[in-house]
Amino acid sequence: MKKKTTSSKKQRESVFKEAWNNMSADFNRLMPESMQRKQGKKKFVLWLFVLELVVLGAIGSFIYSWWAGR
Repeated sequence: MKKKTTSSKKQRESVFKEAWNNMSADFNRLMPESMQRKQGKKKFVLWLFVLELVVLGAIGSFIYSWWAGR
């Protein structure tokens, strides 16, 4: 068994932090000025996630019914 070195763990954390920062910067460019506040941003991302689940669920239901021939 190999033990993980601290440098690889630190590098992995760095990659996640960089990805999070890039995603946050992209959202900031897309959102209007009024929604760039922290609370508005969280609310927007939450509603976007809920909308995505509903849309994917509807599409998945349609595909399943089509595939099953119902």
